[in-house]
Amino acid sequence: MAGELEPWSRPAAPELALARLDAPPLALADLQGKPVIVHFFATWCAPCIEEMASLNALAKRGDPVVTILAVNVGEVPARLRNFFRDRPAGFPILLDEDRAAMKRWQVLGLPTSFVIDANRRPALKTEEPLDWTSPAVLQALSALARRGAGQPDVTTSERRGGTGR
Repeated sequence: MAGELEPWSRPAAPELALARLDAPPLALADLQGKPVIVHFFATWCAPCIEEMASLNALAKRGDPVVTILAVNVGEVPARLRNFFRDRPAGFPILLDEDRAAMKRWQVLGLPTSFVIDANRRPALKTEEPLDWTSPAVLQALSALARRGAGQPDVTTSERRGGTGR
């Protein structure tokens, strides 16, 4: 996986409220206080399958504290149940059966992931498969989590001429 997180700037994150696979519906607006990864995928997408394993590894770490939402695009629940029977996910699987969320989020290809900060502001995105446990990605997610907790990240302090401590 060779993707990188890039800055993502929009006035606000798009709405996201979808049915969940075998669980009550979930809305992005209900999640507060920590960064959220919104990952668009499909089971027929080979890079998506590899990235799903990376997201699972991130979920198992629990550090940095981040919420992961995987949004399946255009597939029926029975197919997803079969897929996840052999590859259990440690995070909610949302159903975008009519592709409306994909359009609202302006997803052009799969996989595509967005990271929203703890205050629900757009922060980062990638339109390529990503190793979510790589040092660079973990550092970026940790910085977002610290900012959400009111702690400056090192680069903010350095820009102000401080030492980052």
